[in-house]
Amino acid sequence: MVNIDNILKSIEEQSRSLAEKLFKQYAQEALVDVRDFLRKSTADLERWIHELGRREIDKGEFKSLVQGQLDVAEMRALKQAGLAQVKIDIFTNGILDIVVNAALAAIP
Repeated sequence: MVNIDNILKSIEEQSRSLAEKLFKQYAQEALVDVRDFLRKSTADLERWIHELGRREIDKGEFKSLVQGQLDVAEMRALKQAGLAQVKIDIFTNGILDIVVNAALAAIP
């Protein structure tokens, strides 16, 4: 069985590293946004990861679902910090890859 808590922890840790690389002084704001995204998306992510594990959806469908969630994520803290949308988009694309890879790695 897939442990969603371990996946979320992995996503948060990898996101922290990405934020530190991309933003340096705004890494904390980026992490606030990631935590907000995960808090709001946990139930959906858990359902989709289980569907992925049962082969009810494939990697592409899973990635599309996560992308949809990220598209509605506000990344409010980064926007308030005044970061350009291009930088925020680079970060959200990195988060997408992190979520997909963490989910795939957790599926036996």
